[in-house]
Amino acid sequence: MKTRISCLVVSASLCAIPLLCRAQGDVLGGSGTDASETAAGRSPAPASSAASGDAANAVSFEVGAGLEYDSNVAVLELDATAGAGDSAALFKLGVAYDRPGNTKLDFGGGYNFSETVHEDFSAFDVRIHRGSGRMAYDLGRLDVGATLQHADAELDGREFMTLTQLSPYVSRLVGERLFLRFAYGDTDKSFTSDPGRDAATSSVSSDAYVFVNGLATYLVFGHRYDDEDAGDAEFDYTGQRLAIQLSQRLPPAAREVTLRAYLRAEARDYRAATASIGAPRRDDRRELEVLAEIPLGQRVLTRVSLKRADNQSNLPSVDFAETVLSVEFSATL
Repeated sequence: MKTRISCLVVSASLCAIPLLCRAQGDVLGGSGTDASETAAGRSPAPASSAASGDAANAVSFEVGAGLEYDSNVAVLELDATAGAGDSAALFKLGVAYDRPGNTKLDFGGGYNFSETVHEDFSAFDVRIHRGSGRMAYDLGRLDVGATLQHADAELDGREFMTLTQLSPYVSRLVGERLFLRFAYGDTDKSFTSDPGRDAATSSVSSDAYVFVNGLATYLVFGHRYDDEDAGDAEFDYTGQRLAIQLSQRLPPAAREVTLRAYLRAEARDYRAATASIGAPRRDDRRELEVLAEIPLGQRVLTRVSLKRADNQSNLPSVDFAETVLSVEFSATL
């Protein structure tokens, strides 16, 4: 059980790389990630989840496509919103390697490509290339390891942002029902068109997985503290993030449908005054998401999600609410 739990937690962490546009989904499986999480929270693609669950298949591939409607399209990394809704097509592909077998030294890596193409607001189209790697060692009572991620993103067909994140961690299974994970994250962000937003972020996170019925029913409680130092002082901030996840796998008679619910809250306090408002900025974000994963045969999975987000800020451009509905299909090869 410990190996399966470790794969689950690392998958969530790799899935959670903070990227850019709400259309890419929100970044929280585990909370050990950078604070700017505009691409987290969705179930990991194979290149994100280093383990396929089948030791015989060391290499796995995934292709996927979907549709999404966002009531207020935004790129939070630029504090920009369209002020209107739009639909978008979603595309992704991934390849991953996971060391087969149950050994003390475990490692893996992968590559993901994802793209969001809007119907009307092409200025918010996002294309992301992401590589990830992980390594872990089982010390018996503890697991120690690290994840490394690098992402390049384009916005409206132009180079936009690069991000590199290194995150060492330690984890432990306590009895049969509690799994604890503590991580430190070091993240560097670089913006092509706005170097004032270039930033280095330090984060400390803790996650507690409570298994009510093995991996069929479990809860995740997460907390993360962020300290970001940007090129322009008005973008420096400290932040706290809390997250709760409930996962329920229905019995085989229901085709092993998995239901998930996420509740997330984040607060950011900026250290210097923002020029446009003449005062230090304060952001409070609340988000509720429900998601269903429905298998269609052995290799095809459907994901349906509904998310409601309330972003409150004294900076008018990011003081808004949005509702996002998406349907995605993915096939594992």
